[in-house]
Amino acid sequence: MKRKLLTVAALAMVSGSLLNAQTFIFNKNSSWKYKDNNVAQIAQWKDANYDISTWSQGDGPLGYGDPVTTTTATGLVTAYFAKDFTVNLNDLSATVELGVMRDDGIVVYLNGEEVVRDNMPTGVIDFNTLSSTTVDGAAESVYNIFSIPKSKFVNGANRISIELHNRGAASSDLRIDAYLKMVANTTNPSVSCNSTHISCFTSIVPTAQTNKLIIPAEHKYQLILKEGENYTEGGGLVGGQNDFTAYVPKNGSATNGYLSVNHETNPGGVTMAEINYNATSKLWQLTKSRAVSFSAPSLVQTIRNCSGGITPWGTVVTAEEQTTSSDVNGDGMKDYGWLVEIDPATAQVISQNTDGSKGKLWQMGIMNHENVVVNNAGTTAYYGEDGGTHMVYKYVMDTPNNLSSGNLYVLKLDQGLSNGDPVATTGVWVQVPNKTKADQNNTSTLAQSLGTSFNGIEDVDISPIDGKIYFTAKGLNKVYRIQDNGMTVSQVETFVGGLTTTYSFETAQGTKTEAWGDGNDNLTFDELGNLWVLQDGGKNYIWVIAPDHTQANPKVKLFASMPAGSEPTGLTFTPDHKFGFFSIQHPDSTISTDIDATGNTIDYRGKSATIVVALKNNLGTAGTLGTIDTHVENTVTVAPNPTSGMVKINSLKGLKDISVTAYSIDGKIVFTKKFSGTNKSLDLDFTNQLEASRVLIVNIEAEEGFQQTVKLLKK
Repeated sequence: MKRKLLTVAALAMVSGSLLNAQTFIFNKNSSWKYKDNNVAQIAQWKDANYDISTWSQGDGPLGYGDPVTTTTATGLVTAYFAKDFTVNLNDLSATVELGVMRDDGIVVYLNGEEVVRDNMPTGVIDFNTLSSTTVDGAAESVYNIFSIPKSKFVNGANRISIELHNRGAASSDLRIDAYLKMVANTTNPSVSCNSTHISCFTSIVPTAQTNKLIIPAEHKYQLILKEGENYTEGGGLVGGQNDFTAYVPKNGSATNGYLSVNHETNPGGVTMAEINYNATSKLWQLTKSRAVSFSAPSLVQTIRNCSGGITPWGTVVTAEEQTTSSDVNGDGMKDYGWLVEIDPATAQVISQNTDGSKGKLWQMGIMNHENVVVNNAGTTAYYGEDGGTHMVYKYVMDTPNNLSSGNLYVLKLDQGLSNGDPVATTGVWVQVPNKTKADQNNTSTLAQSLGTSFNGIEDVDISPIDGKIYFTAKGLNKVYRIQDNGMTVSQVETFVGGLTTTYSFETAQGTKTEAWGDGNDNLTFDELGNLWVLQDGGKNYIWVIAPDHTQANPKVKLFASMPAGSEPTGLTFTPDHKFGFFSIQHPDSTISTDIDATGNTIDYRGKSATIVVALKNNLGTAGTLGTIDTHVENTVTVAPNPTSGMVKINSLKGLKDISVTAYSIDGKIVFTKKFSGTNKSLDLDFTNQLEASRVLIVNIEAEEGFQQTVKLLKK
């Protein structure tokens, strides 16, 4: 069938010239094909080559009950809409903006793949699935903004398909309109910090590990749970070796959710906690904690629960990093070395076996699993093996949002590696047999000769900006990225890293240079496309790499240094990206106690701990006056205040190694200095800083755990 296609050039012409900044692929009030017979469509309705020639056609907005241009049938539960258009990939930015006015819920597909789900439940949906909430009032006319990665488009003809779900068949209205807009001739745009995003900070000064956690001055952290604490339900104690950490929102909430923590022990385990954020105290509260049950005979148990993943349908996958040849329960499957899916609401393993019993994800294969990431469409999973084959795997599900069955592939580069770098930019996915018990029990053996070994695949993730697949190889000290084109891959390259590669960045003490080092472990993207890299070797840093970083033009910052003996594991963000959760695994017993965002002394010496980190304005008492460590008697004074600039900090009473940091009112560091030894008072000059800001927040800290914050005003 020949489709009528919209051209970018035709839509972009305004008064004979292209729009300078933004180009509409299609605008509001455009023409759509639609199906409104209140009957479920076949699964292929959303595919790019599905015949929609007999569908009705009309301009947006379309629907009934509210002002529309095209009136559809009334009393609809679900209606279907589709539009064809063309793009030139050379013109597309890294992301394309989709704006949708919807009443009530939508699922959007691009060329058959789900790219947006809004106001709809997670998991499998069908014709009869109702929207999550009723959209009414002013919200009915708002164009909600979504980003689609460039990688989801194809050069030339594309199709966007939208299923529009009502809140109920008796609803008095249903309406939709949409536009698609790009920014011409840009690639991987850099995102400027606005001082309100968690990724906006001044890098810490490079350091060997100390006796405390070091994070940027703009941030605070709060201890959530630690090894050895009592569970609130079911008895027992929180396990050790805290690893993969997953925040799973309840109903999409950024302030109320489940916190899943792996325990890389033998036998293994998973803690499932329920947490919520108190907007008044600006602190997180743990309301429930329990161990995930692996007691079913069909499971045997788990071992060394290392990394894992969160699925788009709201479950947690935990990964076993060790394999065994034992078969304790005699079911024909080796006991350990699998991925296991968990329902966070029940803290129970999800049934995977055909007989309904609880099982592991057999078809995803046995290996030294590290992690798993699932694309937003719920169709494809990627993961790697740390040991064994040291390879990257891809798993294409037979049914979306169902990991129990699918086809398994391994990545093979066309020309392999040289000194740890890809020789060529192309590769293929080679299928690995996985349908029989014999195949599933021998994944590594079957894949060994099929793919490319990268030496320690620790994590795989998908960029929300360019849709590329990023993975880290600890043995090669690098992070790689590829473009997955189906059965082939392209744009294979080293993205960041190298044992002796050095990066420069700005700190409170000026420009510093630091070697990347080794031990690349966990990868996590925030929604701006920044890649957070957690290292479990060398100095055990957390790095942040900007989306427009290249090895030739580096854009790297240093976020954190772990306490002595420990490594960071499993960073995960809340949906609004204001909070990040990660674990501090196996710190030495010789580290110091600390003061967290609660203002209280915390002690996780020799105990793995799980924390939340955020900008100071979002967590705890930071930014208020007189924030004082309760176990230190000092209360310093700053005089005169208001001041022209020259001030004296008094009543230090012999505090040692005092650090003074001043922030402008918008949260930027404008002054920092450390005073060694013991001091009774300090004379400081803030004249220049007050001229620029007129109000300063001055934070005073000392080695003893003392902290106090005061507001300094210009006279």
